[in-house]
Amino acid sequence: MNAPSLSLRWRRRDDPLPAAAVAASGAVVVELRTDTLMRVTAGARLRACIGREQSWLIVLGDPADLPWADGAVYLGWDGGVLVPTLAQPWPCADLLREPLCRLTDQQAGLIALLPGLVLAGPLPQEPVDPVRLAPS
Repeated sequence: MNAPSLSLRWRRRDDPLPAAAVAASGAVVVELRTDTLMRVTAGARLRACIGREQSWLIVLGDPADLPWADGAVYLGWDGGVLVPTLAQPWPCADLLREPLCRLTDQQAGLIALLPGLVLAGPLPQEPVDPVRLAPS
C-alpha cells in the first residue's frame, strides 16, 4: 500500500512568524536535546514532543528560551500548524490542518509541517522532564 502524500509548494515569507518552537530530526536531535536539557536545568520552561526511537524532537517555549542546534528549524504557528518561521506553504496552513490531522491521526495534537516532512504527536502540556528526554 502506498503512503498518502501531499503536494506542497513553499515560498519565503515577507514577514517571519514569531518563533514558538524548534524542530530537529536525524542526527541533529542529539544536539537539540542537549541544549534543551541545559536550558531546562538553567530554569527555562520548555515543553517537548519526541518521536519514536527519538528520531525527531520538537521543543516549544518562549522565543528567548528556545534551544539552538545547528541544522534545527525554528517554527511558528500558522493556522494551527507549526511551520518554518521563514517559509509559507501553499496551499495555506489553514487549508492543510484538517488533511494533516487525518493523515497523521492527530486530531487534537501537535503537527509540524516542514519541506518534505510532517511531524505529529501529542501536544505536550507539561514542562520537559529531563529524565524522559535523556537519551535512551
